[in-house]
Amino acid sequence: MPLRGAGATSNPKTRPTLIAMITEEDCIEALREAAQILGESPTKAEYENLDITPSASTILRHCDGWNDAKEQAGLETNFSRGKRVQDKPDDVELPDGMEWAELSQDQRWHYRHKDENAERTLQRRTELRQWLHTLKSSSDGCSECNESDPACLDFHHLDGEDKEADVNKMVPRGYSKADIRAEVEKCELICANCHWKSHHTASDYMDSIEHVADPRASLETRATEEVATQLATAEIPLTKEERIRAWTHAYKRARGCHCCNEDAAICLQFHHNGEKRLGVGQMISDSYPIAEVLAEVEKCVVLCANCHRKEHYEVVPGESPSEE
Repeated sequence: MPLRGAGATSNPKTRPTLIAMITEEDCIEALREAAQILGESPTKAEYENLDITPSASTILRHCDGWNDAKEQAGLETNFSRGKRVQDKPDDVELPDGMEWAELSQDQRWHYRHKDENAERTLQRRTELRQWLHTLKSSSDGCSECNESDPACLDFHHLDGEDKEADVNKMVPRGYSKADIRAEVEKCELICANCHWKSHHTASDYMDSIEHVADPRASLETRATEEVATQLATAEIPLTKEERIRAWTHAYKRARGCHCCNEDAAICLQFHHNGEKRLGVGQMISDSYPIAEVLAEVEKCVVLCANCHRKEHYEVVPGESPSEE
């Protein structure tokens, strides 16, 4: 199904192309446009302050340097006066082993403007997160159920689509808005619970242990003595990790979500009420002793993935909090 409410179409043959390959000619034309706006040949810093694409870094990659790009565009280039490399400013710090004179012009510019670059990056990520939140808010919600809270909605790639990356990971990795939009159009929106169900299935041994009630007695017993009897017919001998995962699966299935009626164990999770040493799943993977895993479980309540999202979701400045 297509991503509803976000302008996507389900047929890739009819979907419009949102992003074209950037060419060297695109870079040259962008520099000429910047020069026309500024009334002079732009420096890299001046260009970056303009709302023009492609980015300065893209121009550098395509044209092998800022002056080289301006030469190709027929623009005046910067030339050296006096020392070719000025002394490092006192307030600029470099990593150990790095020499100022050995850096490229672009690298020196980066270190001189490191704080501004970091602030610009954070602002850009915030704006992209706000935009994705708006796409989710204006959609019809999960395509598989009636969940519509943006905090719970994920971009799920449709079958047959060529996946570049998870949409939620593209923002911190520095993808452009056009790249992210193109990836969004390959997706439908589904909630975290449905997403878990679509991508994960419990191993056969998971359902071999019955529901459990008393966590302490059950874990210590079922993970050692009774498990050997209950799973004696298993074709594949179980490791300690598999035994404990089977127990936690049964534990969550017996309780269901603390906040709603979801009882599918595959999308149930442990939520810490207070002090957290480590995630329960991580402790199992790292082969912590059974007693220590149990102690961590007892700090938790069971929540479904959707309710867990709502519990931890932080509103980005500029977003409207979800109404519950």
